[in-house]
Amino acid sequence: MGANFQSKPISWISILCSIILLLTYFTTPSLSASTKYDLNPYDILLRNNLPKGLLPVGAITQHFDGNTGKCTFKLNHSCTYKIDGNYLKFESTVSAIISSNSISNVEGVKLKIVSQWVSITKVNRIQDQLKFAAGNVARQSLVHNFNVSPSRCADV
Repeated sequence: MGANFQSKPISWISILCSIILLLTYFTTPSLSASTKYDLNPYDILLRNNLPKGLLPVGAITQHFDGNTGKCTFKLNHSCTYKIDGNYLKFESTVSAIISSNSISNVEGVKLKIVSQWVSITKVNRIQDQLKFAAGNVARQSLVHNFNVSPSRCADV
């Protein structure tokens, strides 16, 4: 009453195809564990305890290295908006290093101080405050003022 199983030899073509599929799976970035490039800029900010309103609506991730935090975001166009009494100007390309509660090496974002535009170099979150460093000047704002990305960013 036992089942009669006959073993069939595995062809070398089957083995070769299996090896190729495995190699392809583990060497192709989009199929391996590398999903970090699929994150949108707002997810990257939120995962680092930073509000998404630090970028205007419509930003896309051009590059993100999850190991170093280096990132480059693209906007449809350069634009300016006012938030919490401060004017921020964004170039069409913004780059920085993002880590938990911090953005450093910022390029492409300026803060208007009196009548001059000064490059923002760093943003730190300290509890419910955001501290912006621009030249020799530091400005602070409440985090909740940046919970929503500005949808009305005027062309520069």
